[in-house]
Amino acid sequence: MAKKPRKPPATAVPAPQRRHSLAAPTRGKGPARTFTSRPVRVEFAAPEHRFVRADIEISGIFHGEASYEGRIFLNNPKADAETPKDLAHGYAGSFHIFGHGGCLGDVGHCEVSQHNRESYDFRSPHPLTPAKKRVTVTTALREIAKSSKTATITVVPVVTAVNELCDAENVFRCENIQFVTYN
Repeated sequence: MAKKPRKPPATAVPAPQRRHSLAAPTRGKGPARTFTSRPVRVEFAAPEHRFVRADIEISGIFHGEASYEGRIFLNNPKADAETPKDLAHGYAGSFHIFGHGGCLGDVGHCEVSQHNRESYDFRSPHPLTPAKKRVTVTTALREIAKSSKTATITVVPVVTAVNELCDAENVFRCENIQFVTYN
């Protein structure tokens, strides 16, 4: 004798639908906040000084949220995402940050803590260890130094991917920016 198939109980509760918490990343909707340094002395780059190459070195870059292109302009504090990328407008170069899209873990999950690491610990560093970028700015710096003894560094972040976990306005955050020259 064949058994009858079981019937679900009349008061069965439907299984909860799994909801995706993140939408697909999009481009930033508005302009991100730009960073402009205080005037920096650039007498070291004057025509009478000899150097082969000049870089802007940016360290301690936070990359836990949005992805963006960081456009660097010298002596153009009014630069924005629409400013032409040419020497006449102070464009010096750019760098790219592939952001992590915000934190999906528990509280403290994305906090970088290296203080418990021993010197012989060969594990990879925390994925959110602050980034370091170096951009060659030789031509732009030489042009600025011909007519000015100081320069401002403006970083214009152009957001390329952002989701609802990211702060799309305060994208660029760093600990230090400096010029480095090579003889």
